[in-house]
Amino acid sequence: MRLLRLYAAVSTALLVALLVTAFSNGRSQDVFDEITVSRINVVDADGRTRVILAGGFPPRRAALGGLLFINEDGHEAGGLVYRGTRDQDGQIQAGAILTFDQYQNDQIVALQYDHSGNRKRQGLTIQERPDSMSDLVKEAYRAVETASSAAARDSLTRYYLARIPPQDLVSRRLFIGRDFSRASIVTLSDADGRPRLSLEVDSLGNASITFLDESGEPIRTITP
Repeated sequence: MRLLRLYAAVSTALLVALLVTAFSNGRSQDVFDEITVSRINVVDADGRTRVILAGGFPPRRAALGGLLFINEDGHEAGGLVYRGTRDQDGQIQAGAILTFDQYQNDQIVALQYDHSGNRKRQGLTIQERPDSMSDLVKEAYRAVETASSAAARDSLTRYYLARIPPQDLVSRRLFIGRDFSRASIVTLSDADGRPRLSLEVDSLGNASITFLDESGEPIRTITP
């Protein structure tokens, strides 16, 4: 009888401990002062990855850290990524970009900082893309994405750009920011991405409004 009573007491204690642990784990959250991780996938209620937080996105964007946004269909929908270092000559090579992608396509809105040596540009870009990618554009993306080196990516990019019709590519419609010449500008372009109107204050403080023809040549400039 003593053994039975001991067995019953131990079993009851273990059952209570298990129940307390189960309910406690269901309600509590783990708190960490610091963690080290290469990548975190944030999922929704259905288990689909919606945000990727990572220190690199190989192979094509291995130098970029930040966030990638994923839509419900599993396609990339934009992101916030950055980089920054000095090259072998001590020149700054840095940048950051917040993008919003067209559905099953590439970026159409971008807030970007680009810094290479003594050349620096930052601003907001609005772009236009076809409603769907052509087969040749899809092929180009796959080829560039899987290229084995930066030189191979550049070669493939030139190859496909020479073969893809302009109407299948992106066209920049609006840029607002500071360009490489240190001018503050607003550039509006037509549906083919050709600048047609420019508002500018140059690095010396000179202001102007310029109208351009289809070839990009100024046809009228208004100054103070």
